[in-house]
Amino acid sequence: MVQVRVPATSANVGCGFDTLGLALSLYTTFTFEEIDHGLIWEGCEPQFQNEDNLIYKSFQETLHYLNKKVTGVKITIDCNVPVSRGLGSSSTCVIGGIVGAYALSETPIDRNEILKLATAIEGHPDNVAPAIFGGLCVSCIVDEEPITVRYELNERFIFQALIPNFETLTSEARKALPVALPFQDVIYSLSHLPLVIHAFANYDLVMLKKVMGDKIHEPYRKKLIHEYEDVKKICENIDSQAFFISGSGSTLLNVLKDKEDAFIIESELKNLKYHWESVILSADRSGFKIL
Repeated sequence: MVQVRVPATSANVGCGFDTLGLALSLYTTFTFEEIDHGLIWEGCEPQFQNEDNLIYKSFQETLHYLNKKVTGVKITIDCNVPVSRGLGSSSTCVIGGIVGAYALSETPIDRNEILKLATAIEGHPDNVAPAIFGGLCVSCIVDEEPITVRYELNERFIFQALIPNFETLTSEARKALPVALPFQDVIYSLSHLPLVIHAFANYDLVMLKKVMGDKIHEPYRKKLIHEYEDVKKICENIDSQAFFISGSGSTLLNVLKDKEDAFIIESELKNLKYHWESVILSADRSGFKIL
């Protein structure tokens, strides 16, 4: 029996559309136990207890890649990463399944190979890379090969995840994007990107507050998130060193200087129509772990 713990991730990080991703201290744990035959689920809703489940599909594809065989498996899920909220829930499933196959078949872990497998399954590396390596990851695909550079995130970073009681589907968030963008909007985001990376890598909150912003995806996606402007205004009036949509939403991420301000923001959010859960997180610095 093996247990795999995978962190939540936040993709895009403002101007890093489909490029940046960071790992957060919110986790889902997957337990894999070899059985005589078949497939048994625990901790999973009945409609997802089948062979089409992303965890199981990733598990089986990895076994095939490794040329290993497991006759049967019991998969138990202890999930703390909310689904369809922009916190990389699908990436946790992909990484959990892949690493579970490695661990249960007693194959030495190769994180770069896992990145290739995960990118092939997920379709892009921005969410899976930080779930594998931790920290802040900058990723792209060159000749079908995912390339990632990892930056350490200072333990002093305070992230306030503001999670509403409604979903934003990635497919709908993609549809909200325009077919073409104004040239000056692309330049805006591209020019901000290296400075945002520098600010995160060096815990430079002064710079981060100045350069955080995006004109490629957030102006379009924020329209799908109820009370976006209200939540942003509350955060900026109290404490916001950076404010951005987590992934494609609906979670909004706020970077704080003082953890105590998170409780004031949480109190203010209670006056809004929708329920917003405030979760204080730090950066995950290691990626997945086999427990």
